[in-house]
Amino acid sequence: MKKYYLAVTYDVCEHNNLFEDMNEYPLDMSSDLEKQISKFAKMDVAPLVKVYESDTSDFQELRLYKEYKLKEFECGCNQ
Repeated sequence: MKKYYLAVTYDVCEHNNLFEDMNEYPLDMSSDLEKQISKFAKMDVAPLVKVYESDTSDFQELRLYKEYKLKEFECGCNQ
């Protein structure tokens, strides 16, 4: 059975109690996953990207596949 993958970028600021999803990007699993995640995080300046897996292309039932935390995009307001 074919699996479908979706990356969702999140804006996170613990200091301001912010946890907000920003954008969704379909993933091409035949390409380097790390590079795709890095590109999406950089575009959205997202400190968190979650990758979800689905059995259907409409992504009606999602399962968390992997989570990426990117230190370079973390909020610096509490420093």
